[in-house]
Amino acid sequence: MRAVMVMYDSLNKAFLEPYGNDWVQTPNFTRLAAQAVTFDSFYAGSLPCMPARRELHTGRYNFLHRGWSPLEPFDDSMPQILKQHGIYSHMVTDHCHYWEDGGSTYHNRFASYEFVRGQEGDAWDGSVAGYQPNQDGRAQDAKNRTRMIREQDHYHARCCEQGLHFIEQNKDEDNWYLQLEYYDPHEPFFAPERFKKLYTDVPDDLDWPKYAPLSDNDPEYLKHSILNYAALVSMCDEYLGKVLDMFDKNDMWKDTMLIVNTDHGYLLGEHGFVGKNYMPVFNEIANIPLFIWDPRNQDAGTRRKSLAQTIDLPATILELFGQERPQHMMGRDLQPVLKSDETIHDAILYGYHGMHININDGKHTYMKAASAAENKPLYQYTLMPMHIKKMISKEELLQADRTLYDKFEFNDHVPVLRIPVDERYDRKKYYKYSEHAKYGSLLFDIEKDPLQLHPLEDPSVTDGLLRKMAKLMKDSDAPDEQYERMGLQNYMETENN
Repeated sequence: MRAVMVMYDSLNKAFLEPYGNDWVQTPNFTRLAAQAVTFDSFYAGSLPCMPARRELHTGRYNFLHRGWSPLEPFDDSMPQILKQHGIYSHMVTDHCHYWEDGGSTYHNRFASYEFVRGQEGDAWDGSVAGYQPNQDGRAQDAKNRTRMIREQDHYHARCCEQGLHFIEQNKDEDNWYLQLEYYDPHEPFFAPERFKKLYTDVPDDLDWPKYAPLSDNDPEYLKHSILNYAALVSMCDEYLGKVLDMFDKNDMWKDTMLIVNTDHGYLLGEHGFVGKNYMPVFNEIANIPLFIWDPRNQDAGTRRKSLAQTIDLPATILELFGQERPQHMMGRDLQPVLKSDETIHDAILYGYHGMHININDGKHTYMKAASAAENKPLYQYTLMPMHIKKMISKEELLQADRTLYDKFEFNDHVPVLRIPVDERYDRKKYYKYSEHAKYGSLLFDIEKDPLQLHPLEDPSVTDGLLRKMAKLMKDSDAPDEQYERMGLQNYMETENN
């Protein structure tokens, strides 16, 4: 048996034809949906990029304990488990966060890997002219683009080429897993002109929208950003078609699982926001696309409604190769959902570290904000003291407990640093952990109001969801201060009795 995962970053499913879009050209996603099982209620867990990838390795939530981080020494890693048991695992990616401080321990869990350089602010092109200390990622991105004039030089094209090379080289071999992972359609929405011309005749480079409320974004700039996002989604679609062609050419459908997914979505004006990270986690961000072809089921062109999420993917891949789930992996094998839309989760959690804790039971979504404006107490638990692009500072480490914390069951009581969250060191204007509380707690009936436009007030529903939230938090080994931060002490006591 073999498996291929094609993974994107920041893919809003509302831009795909199989999920109802009627203006973005995605014929290969439609072709995929006709071959695979399409999931309608698949959700992110820990957000954003690297927290989602930690879940993809470990199959458990990490946002209650930690924000952006490398894999920890005690983490169980699905690709590493595979290679330790004779199943070859390979990653091809242009996702630049893997070779920054905050993602620096993921790639070596694979048997081999290929990095494709140049995305976003990747420190790739070494032109010295115009260099300024502490320049932002856009300056580096502008230099990187000078090395990608032709489409075949574009990072997406190079990433796809390397993925196809691995498949072609190993098409006659058994027992391997390929993770072909793109940074696209994450901003900047940089696509070759032929894709942009599908949507506009106006040449522009308005492809990097501002992470800020809609009122703080220039309307004309945002309009063109949306068109450039659509262009990039269409590029993703065309290169996805090359993978589907490879499956057709080599008759891989009979013995190779195909998973096509993303880490989270993206807002381009919905609910009055642009970007992600700082607003409530609406479904445009949390409810993400997933397509799976499993050759054991031969169930093509069908849809599934049952709740599932990222933590379930490593369990599913391990099961495919006959490997047992690690003891602390919370995710479930998706086989029952694929076969008969069987319920595997009564409710799920998702969120960003230190912001809303969100719960979904298939009928309602409740976004629980912190009960205190200062959003405390809040800690990071880690042995890998990194932020996204820098190490956790000496000043932050000096605030850490002098005694390592060893109360977690999920890491077998390995002692870890307990570091108070300090927004001065790692958050920006709209990204502050404490800012989320101003939006308050929000309840939505997602059956009647799937676009989450009309918040509800229903204490009985809220109380039931909070009880489920406390149970899932306990199952996740949430630290006690998360209950205090959220004002859930009474529910924690209920769970402990």
